[in-house]
Amino acid sequence: MSDIEPPAPRRAGTRAEGIPWKVVLLAVLAVYAVVFLLVNSETQDVNFVFFTVRTRLIWLILLSMALGAALAVVAPRYRRSRRRP
Repeated sequence: MSDIEPPAPRRAGTRAEGIPWKVVLLAVLAVYAVVFLLVNSETQDVNFVFFTVRTRLIWLILLSMALGAALAVVAPRYRRSRRRP
């Protein structure tokens, strides 16, 4: 018999050493968003129901991203509060 113990099994939920895949995915998406913004720098007319504005597409895309992020944060909280009695 040898005195060498086998390595302890990994617990569920632990990860191997390295960069987490979520960090890599967020970095790739951030780079893509920056490139996308830089490519779309021309101006465009935007018709809001009561008025029209001429602005760069960069600002429209950033506004859309901010509204989407805000909706992604608020919507789950609203749904959770409606489920509770």
